[in-house]
Amino acid sequence: MTDAVRRILSWYKSDNPGTLANLARILNSGTLGGTGKLVILPVDQGFEHGP
Repeated sequence: MTDAVRRILSWYKSDNPGTLANLARILNSGTLGGTGKLVILPVDQGFEHGP
């Protein structure tokens, strides 16, 4: 685990271990894994909830 991810997880010390583990898993995944950066892309739900 990188220092950037450890620093981010230190902001959530009051959360339960399962939440911290899942957050660490997300932060360490993908192309930006371990950088401390997280990109959340918008999802178009117009088709599902449209007319």
